Amino acid sequence: MIFRRPGSVTERLTRSLLVGLTVLWLTGVLGSGFVLKHLIDEKSDDELQESGMILMTLVRHIDDPLVTAALLGETTTSPHATPPHERMVYQIRDRSGQMLLRSSNAPPELLGAALEPGFVDVGAWRVLTLEDREHGHVLQLADPLTERRDALVKSLVWLTVPLAALLAFAVFIVFRASYSLVQQVRRTANAVSRQDPQALGLLPLDGVVTEMRPAVEATNQLLARLAAALEAERSFTYNSAHELRTPIAAALAQAQLLAAQAEETALQEPAAALVAALSRLSRLAERLLALARADGAQALADQWVDLSQVIRLTVDEFSQNAQLRGRSIVAQTAPVRVRGDLDAIGLALRNLVENALVHGAGGSFIRVTCAESRKGVSLAVVDDGPGVAPTELPSLTKRFARGSGAAQSGAGLGLSIVDTLARRMGAKLVLVSPLDGRRNGFEARLVWQTSSR
Repeated sequence: MIFRRPGSVTERLTRSLLVGLTVLWLTGVLGSGFVLKHLIDEKSDDELQESGMILMTLVRHIDDPLVTAALLGETTTSPHATPPHERMVYQIRDRSGQMLLRSSNAPPELLGAALEPGFVDVGAWRVLTLEDREHGHVLQLADPLTERRDALVKSLVWLTVPLAALLAFAVFIVFRASYSLVQQVRRTANAVSRQDPQALGLLPLDGVVTEMRPAVEATNQLLARLAAALEAERSFTYNSAHELRTPIAAALAQAQLLAAQAEETALQEPAAALVAALSRLSRLAERLLALARADGAQALADQWVDLSQVIRLTVDEFSQNAQLRGRSIVAQTAPVRVRGDLDAIGLALRNLVENALVHGAGGSFIRVTCAESRKGVSLAVVDDGPGVAPTELPSLTKRFARGSGAAQSGAGLGLSIVDTLARRMGAKLVLVSPLDGRRNGFEARLVWQTSSR
């Protein structure tokens, strides 16, 4: 099966019209050439016949010395006569074909045409044969065919040059018109590309050409349906998680009370398992709420955010977290600012730290840093936990995806939430594992390119 490279609309339209106009142009030139050749031949033949009739009046009296002198010019001893026209030649012969008289520019040999009255093409000549039956003389008057071809070529040149210029101008106009249409398509495509996937809006119809308006209106209808479907999904997720928080919290409190009362009894282990399960369910509900906020239809703020301040507040919040279990959480900050949404950056950082707490168990530290370089600004969370295999990194940003060595208490939503927020803020989530020069460790880094700041 042969796959053809899709060409652009401008190329296809210009090429199609160029081929069509060129075919029409060549057809017109060839038709005009045929007509011109017929007219030139007809005019030249008329001129040749008129000159022949004039000469025939003299040929009838060729035996008269005065006529011979007129044909020969001023001398009767010259075997050549003056031609009636600069480009024409003639030969006067008797019925046997013997040369009696010829013009000065005529070839010494016979023209080669038969002694039959009428027109005939012989070699490079157009020959007219006239016969004086009364006196037995034959006049052959010839016109060079090159003269006719030259006249035809000059006429065609003067005809084709203006048409070629008109064809080039038509191609330019077509190209400009198609380019304008393609620019309209590109502007519409750019408007679509700038749409926030989480907050779909309608495309503007101002300035849209009539031919493009149905496509844009159909796109707006599709975007409206998609926005309604996304909003329904977000609302369901958010409302479900929000409604579950209260009963889960109540059940968790009852389970903790039961676990406290079941200490040093046979129910201690089942009660602890129940508390762990409800704690995990509570974290899942919190993650679903965070995911709904990340997927929210509301636009994110675009303001200057001090990353060092966000890091210090987040690290202080997690410093007393029971999940640290002897690990240290440190902040290495610098006065770095970035354009973004303060709440979204804070939510993303919290999820990265919680991911390090849950899946970095067994390590000794969690380090939160921010830095600025010529390439952009980065916000990173690094831990020295077991890490994951490099082949698993691309799948970790999918919802409910976890690495093969991930903790069972994780919901598999943290990195998906961060990736969603990063894309909405114009940043990029970069995952690295293991750390450089080590066999373990995990780094999650948010990167804002310089052009996005």
